Amino acid sequence: MAISPEHQIYAELFADAPDTAVGFLRDLGVDVPDYDRSEVTSCDLGHVDPVERRSDVAIMLRGPGPDDPLGKLMGIVVEVQRDEKERKRFTWPEYVAALRSRHECPVVLLTICPRQSVADWYAEPIHLGHPGFVLRPLVVGPSGIPVITDPGEVERCPSLGVLSAAAHGRQDMDVLKALHTGLDSIDEEQAAKYIGFTLNLLAKTEGQAALEEMMMTDTYEYTSAWTESLKAEGEARAVLRLLGRRGIDVPEEARERISACRNLDQLDTWIDRSVTITHIDQLFE
Repeated sequence: MAISPEHQIYAELFADAPDTAVGFLRDLGVDVPDYDRSEVTSCDLGHVDPVERRSDVAIMLRGPGPDDPLGKLMGIVVEVQRDEKERKRFTWPEYVAALRSRHECPVVLLTICPRQSVADWYAEPIHLGHPGFVLRPLVVGPSGIPVITDPGEVERCPSLGVLSAAAHGRQDMDVLKALHTGLDSIDEEQAAKYIGFTLNLLAKTEGQAALEEMMMTDTYEYTSAWTESLKAEGEARAVLRLLGRRGIDVPEEARERISACRNLDQLDTWIDRSVTITHIDQLFE
């Protein structure tokens, strides 16, 4: 199943600004070590089918260690969840354990839910069966996202500004004004991307209409091109996922060709073919 644009946007916001995840963890009472650098690391958990077994975003915090000036201090698995899925209670412990095993450092799970009811559902502890072995997801819903009305704060962390607008912009116009003013101070291309993200997350709401009205006199290119690109990325992932689940070998050249495709009609054709073909060459016929 293709990943929705909304899901991709939330994941990209944390990939753009990994420190945002740290802020949420500290607000939840997690003892995060002092670190020098945060970076996005591989989400691949090392399975034969990596498309099927990967977290949304994986972050590594680095700082002085006993043997390395930029040692691995803590890993963070960030998962975006829009709906209640019982299957996640089985895969999330695997994500945490795999990242911990690979990097040999503590790892925490942070779950971001655009809907509060979904956040409350995922907050329940996951009992693995072994005595005392329980994973308690750290979950952030709209109520856990700060209300940002300071344009300067948006300028310093645009990703957090978008998260705040998505969570509170339907009711609080001051949040949207802060986002609009704060993004005016950053790189125009980046600002256009974040405006596009926000319009998508506020789709069909008064918040979307209000932000569009603010943008009427601006020069941002917030057309649907970025939305089409996000949809294409999701469909390309769906093609690779289907091929992987059917056991069809996908050479690196073919994988790159599929991942780079932005033609939605072509991707739809590949999705249909992925269900029946027996060799990768048949996909491109």
